[in-house]
Amino acid sequence: MSTKTKKTYKKIRPPFGYFGSKNKLAIELCKDLPPHNCWVDAFCGSAAVTLAKPPAPIEIINDIDGEIVNLFRQLRNNSKRLKKQVELTPYAEVELILARESNEKLNDLEKARQFLVKAMMAINGSFGSSKGGFSYSDSYVRNEREARVNRWNNLPERLDKVVERLKNIRIEQKDAKKLMERFVNRPATLIYLDPPYLADRINGYQNEANDPNFHLDLLNVACRSKSMIFLSGYSNELYAELLTEKKGWTMKEFEVTTQGANGQSKKRTEVLWMNEHFTKSMNKTKAPIILSDKEIENNKLNPER
Repeated sequence: MSTKTKKTYKKIRPPFGYFGSKNKLAIELCKDLPPHNCWVDAFCGSAAVTLAKPPAPIEIINDIDGEIVNLFRQLRNNSKRLKKQVELTPYAEVELILARESNEKLNDLEKARQFLVKAMMAINGSFGSSKGGFSYSDSYVRNEREARVNRWNNLPERLDKVVERLKNIRIEQKDAKKLMERFVNRPATLIYLDPPYLADRINGYQNEANDPNFHLDLLNVACRSKSMIFLSGYSNELYAELLTEKKGWTMKEFEVTTQGANGQSKKRTEVLWMNEHFTKSMNKTKAPIILSDKEIENNKLNPER
């Protein structure tokens, strides 16, 4: 990924809103990414960060949530039919209510449509145990129609660019720790970690991972990895104890405005942790790996070391 590519690439809006999404922060997070031959978005959610950066030769987005993974698969493999179904769906509270009624007999296409309904028609795209209410506005207008209705009606067009970007991306549904283990010895890999927060903002997720042991195991893998890693979240004792300067981690803070499932805004300080492999490679022009002649001949760009 060259400097020229960074400057010319235009961020793509994610296909849906999501509790904890990095959509607003994505451009800032992608400003100084080190060159890499493989990209791994281990907790992709709406894939906001992946869609904000230029493509890499090897790209993987991963999420343990089957609904998210199914949506991305339908976008990649069945986009025309999904877009048509969205176009035929009115912006209505009853659609949100019906989408929240679990029905395993639905086909994957309908599951994807209902997921978009839940993501786009609920306040803050909230899922899990803290479901936001129906999102509407009695004040705001966009393109001469109610703002939320306008956003929904523009969704099919918004999906086109996402579909094009997904063509060359591998989509996985794995435990993030196990996925990371595959790249522990691959220095040309850049991994982005955006796990569900340990702090007080955990109920908006469909799949909770607020167990401290989960985060402990995740950080232990990150600390021994040769990959370039950057991780976002809120400051907490566990992260402060493990992701230290002594262990090669650098910390950067961002002031952000977040919104809860109740629609109320709140000022927060988001933290970005970068490992030593990340920071040492930021000013390089190539991924931090020397390939053998045989690897170059075989186009093996992301070997173990």
